[in-house]
Amino acid sequence: MSLTADDRFAIADVVNGFAAAVDDIGNVEGVVALFAPDAVYDLAALGMGTIHGHKGIGDFFTTAFGGMAHNAHFMTNIVASATAGGARAQAYGHAFSLSKEGSMLEVKARYSFDLACTGEGWHITRLTMGLLIPLG
Repeated sequence: MSLTADDRFAIADVVNGFAAAVDDIGNVEGVVALFAPDAVYDLAALGMGTIHGHKGIGDFFTTAFGGMAHNAHFMTNIVASATAGGARAQAYGHAFSLSKEGSMLEVKARYSFDLACTGEGWHITRLTMGLLIPLG
């Protein structure tokens, strides 16, 4: 399978849509809608383990948004390629999150999006973050 230009644009929309939805604090439904029902969100690189399915991802973001005052995610260098099951997109992300208590988290990461295309468009089946620069 090869990706068409339309596929590549749609996949880039999912990647950028993820950043925008996470920055729209409280938009749990918007984040969850980007994922396939049985998706995995792998945050092991941040010491948070893996989260499974719409319910788990929704619960995670409900809790996370509860402590957030502001977010800013910047995605760049999006490269999409076809896989046997759909597509994979790699992107670099620079993210900031300010908690309601005033602490700042800054993350520089490589995001890996595994995606599948359904009749409703492209959806994330697995999202993994790998830190480019260690936290600390």
